[in-house]
Amino acid sequence: MQPPMDTLWHILGLALLFSVSAVGLVALVLGLPGTWIIVAAALVYAWSTDFAAVQGSTLGWLVLLAAVAEVAELVSASAAAAGTRPSTRVTVTVLLCGFVGGLVGTPFFFGVGSLLGALAGAFAGGALAVKWEGGSAGEALQTGWAAFRGRLLGFVLKAAFAVAMVVVLAAAVF
Repeated sequence: MQPPMDTLWHILGLALLFSVSAVGLVALVLGLPGTWIIVAAALVYAWSTDFAAVQGSTLGWLVLLAAVAEVAELVSASAAAAGTRPSTRVTVTVLLCGFVGGLVGTPFFFGVGSLLGALAGAFAGGALAVKWEGGSAGEALQTGWAAFRGRLLGFVLKAAFAVAMVVVLAAAVF
């Protein structure tokens, strides 16, 4: 006996939903907006199933988690660097250099270079800003390492939020 066509479409839809969600998790390592890829996959799945399993409230939670993940990632590097040497220049330089480092590193190491470049950029931005402000080499290194650790923490937090989003999605559909 063959399974009904609706069951096949349902299984195929779930497989596609979680495949795209997995792509969203991998996209984080590449410096792409993986949390928003997960939100988009959930939205398409919800729309295609007439919001039967994934409802508006689930989508709202996913959007909230994605937004909080973005803010946590953004704030962590600059806050860590500013904690060692609080100044607007250090904060802005860490953010900009982390972004540029991520862009420059993207084509290297099969895309993982984006994360490595962002980490290196945050370190360089923190260290350069401190030197620019007349700080010592020791202070520059300390601030650079703080920015590096903060940027890494931001990535880990964002990845944890993305995994939580996939868990929320799984709880909604199963």
